[in-house]
Amino acid sequence: MAAAAIAGATALFPKELFPSPAQDIVVNTVESGGKAVSREKVDWKVRPFPMKQVRLGEGECKQAMEADRRYLHSLPPDRLLHTFRINAGFPSSAQPLGGWEAPDCELRGHYAGGHYLSACALMFASTGDEELKGNTNTVVAELAKCQQALKSGYLSAFPIEFFDRLRERQKVWAPFYTIHKIMAGNLDMYVHCGNEQALEVAEKMADWTAGYTQSLSYEHMQRVLGTEYGGMGEVLSNLYAVTGKEYYIEVAQRFDKKAFFHPLGAP
Repeated sequence: MAAAAIAGATALFPKELFPSPAQDIVVNTVESGGKAVSREKVDWKVRPFPMKQVRLGEGECKQAMEADRRYLHSLPPDRLLHTFRINAGFPSSAQPLGGWEAPDCELRGHYAGGHYLSACALMFASTGDEELKGNTNTVVAELAKCQQALKSGYLSAFPIEFFDRLRERQKVWAPFYTIHKIMAGNLDMYVHCGNEQALEVAEKMADWTAGYTQSLSYEHMQRVLGTEYGGMGEVLSNLYAVTGKEYYIEVAQRFDKKAFFHPLGAP
């Protein structure tokens, strides 16, 4: 019903409000040489407003947004990158973040390389904050260096051995959840900020994920899914929507208990 209502409502607006072709997975375009560039390969059936066409007026919502923006500006890239650099074998003298990003927390990297990028990308789309975009472009470039040093396409702030523990169903705190967030953050940087390097980072992470999951039998993968899998199916599907590469849908299906290696849902 909600989808039908939205579809009906969009018919009331002039067509020039909606960029063509259809918007990408997070509904935005970026400017390239003064022209709007679509970053979607899979069309929407209903086109929501691009974020760049919406700005908050004065009020409590804008106050909350500005508080978020001040917080994002307060985070130095070197501190965000600290655990990624250490994991990749690079020196870092930055003060580590605390809480769930602390060097001894098994979720480290999910915010510093994931949520942070998504938040900044969305903030840029909502405000046009070029300084914030510059900070995140720096983070993406340094994450790419870490990924290159790790060689396999793997990128995280914790060692790859966490996935060995997951494979054996030993105690470990949500490695695929963290990988999902890092991939999603880089994908948002591509979609909202036009950062081509961020897309490359996300695709290399997807390729590493494909190799890890392909090495497991169907039954073994089901046991892994019984432990944790984050939102891998979602981010891989979003990556497909942006690139049009059906390969990513095949990998995404490996995270679905009803579809892993069995697209029709066979057991």
